[in-house]
Amino acid sequence: MVPPPTFTLTPGKSYVYKSTATGNKTLTFVDCGGKDVAVEEQGRDHHWTPIEGNLYNMTLNGVILIDGVEQHSTTLEVGAFCGDECRASEYASFFPPTNQYVVTLTILSNVASGETITFKLYDPDRDLEMDGTNTVDFVNLNQIGTMGDWYQLEFVTPEPTGFHFTVAGNWSVAANWQGGALPGANDAVSIDADCALDQDAAVASLTVSDNTTLTLQSGKTLTVSGDLVNAIETDLVIEDGAQLVNASANVSATVEKDIVAYSANNPYGWFTIASPMDAMAIEGSDFLTPEYDLYRYNETSLTHEEWENYKYEGNAGFTAFENGRGYLYANSNTFSPTFTGTLNNAAVNYALTYTECTDGLEGFNLVGNPFPHVIYKGAGGSIDDAKLASGFYTLTNEGAWHVHTFEDAILPGQGILVKTSEAVNLTIAKSNTASTAESGGAKAATGRLGVSVEGADGHDRAFVYFSQGVGLDKMDNFSELAPKLWIRDNGNDYAIAHVNNDYEALDLYFGNRQAGDYTLTVNAKDTNFNYLRLIDNLTGANVDLLEQPGYSFHAAGNETEARFRLEFKVTTGVGECQQEEQFAYVSDGNIIVNGTGTLQVIDVVGRQLYIHEINSAFRIPNSTFPSGVYLLRLVNGESVRIQKIVLNN
Repeated sequence: MVPPPTFTLTPGKSYVYKSTATGNKTLTFVDCGGKDVAVEEQGRDHHWTPIEGNLYNMTLNGVILIDGVEQHSTTLEVGAFCGDECRASEYASFFPPTNQYVVTLTILSNVASGETITFKLYDPDRDLEMDGTNTVDFVNLNQIGTMGDWYQLEFVTPEPTGFHFTVAGNWSVAANWQGGALPGANDAVSIDADCALDQDAAVASLTVSDNTTLTLQSGKTLTVSGDLVNAIETDLVIEDGAQLVNASANVSATVEKDIVAYSANNPYGWFTIASPMDAMAIEGSDFLTPEYDLYRYNETSLTHEEWENYKYEGNAGFTAFENGRGYLYANSNTFSPTFTGTLNNAAVNYALTYTECTDGLEGFNLVGNPFPHVIYKGAGGSIDDAKLASGFYTLTNEGAWHVHTFEDAILPGQGILVKTSEAVNLTIAKSNTASTAESGGAKAATGRLGVSVEGADGHDRAFVYFSQGVGLDKMDNFSELAPKLWIRDNGNDYAIAHVNNDYEALDLYFGNRQAGDYTLTVNAKDTNFNYLRLIDNLTGANVDLLEQPGYSFHAAGNETEARFRLEFKVTTGVGECQQEEQFAYVSDGNIIVNGTGTLQVIDVVGRQLYIHEINSAFRIPNSTFPSGVYLLRLVNGESVRIQKIVLNN
């Protein structure tokens, strides 16, 4: 849903509401002086395409009712039709004075009157069309519906039709379905023969017949918008990597979790896991297959024993997989243990703790995805960031804590490490539609710099956000072989750091136990730089990251950690020019610079070779510098202009 636009209407003034639908859609209020107070929304693709070039038109302003309930959404699209011909198509928009969502249709015709107009509604979240129960007569220049007396566009959800899967095999094969056609989002489905879901699918309702198996294959998503009925755990199998999206209660299922064995070649073999079942008992489960280790994390421990092993006595209450809690697991076997029982179908509340003096681990809690579908952490996501540090960690199979941002999905059956700055009750919300980083609303402030390092024994990464927020402290890896990368700011070590736009440098720390060759890569998102360099404090290399985003280097084992420094200038768009705007050129043996300010000439390794105050056109003989590539930087107060030149003397 698009957030409703907000603005203030002055008491005592009169306003006229108007809407335009050519290109971008604009919701506008015009005061008596003719001044617009408007919020513009980006143009969106339409489900229907209206006819063009008609001579006459009329306007309808209405609200949308589905099954008698007024809707509050900007994703619903209304189409006006004469027969099968679309005469208008528009989305609803938020209308602040009445706190309603109003759709304005400009209905077209080639005749001045006499035609009957019908309506249809399209719901993209369910890929569902609904027929309207209203009709209106077309009259040129007529206006139907006004503020406070909106026309009510009424629609009825169609009754689902029945589809039966009767021949064992794949969902995608039409011949396996009674009637020879595949079901859609508006259909009621019954699984009456063993079925493998081998494609993404959405249905209105689903019943799995007893002693018949429906298997959701890895990578596939099944969305059931209405009732889902399954009584036997082994009849509904969700492979690791598959998703089931549904809100029904009392759904029995089996959810697989793929485990790779630890071995001499892989001495760690750790997984962070979480149960999608409601309070599933640990005793008797597949996870206790020898040889195994199962730990929960206790942030409140003051005895340096935060990791509590299920096999050890004295761990009171460690009898079931708690809803919303994450666990650490390893096994000597490569196999797929299963979570079995009743799927969680509602929001989960989990208490996060914050305890002083826990070896620098204050506030870290291991939580987990309690649902059989993907969720996201971030503002508006299933795990809201309001009381937590940015991002989260997952544990790689090699024993390294890998940092993630709001864009990364939390998978079904996956545990994550989060950090809180206070004891708080965390609510993990249930989504009933297939989630993406966009649809989940998991947003973060724009502007970031990502840094990653990769070697033969693993990889690591860190992020810098140019915004307000709570940084995520850097965690030590279990593995001593995996490389480690972090940002140091104000004496604190971060995997995700938040800084102001006025920062121009940060210390980038690198740690490793294994000598080897590594590649460090830097990339920016939603932020422009006119200066971005990496300085290797060990070798003296000074790399222009605007020219080459990667840097390869050799590291001896246990070398100095404070290895790199990032220097940058963020382009704010105020008084700054991008590199593409030319202010200098090479001609007739001279570098000719047009502008006023301090001119700096910088070589490819970042050394400042020349500085001079200039006014208007200024010439520097080419012979002043050897052949090569140079950056010209012209600074005048808040204005910074940068341009690359090439000299071939």
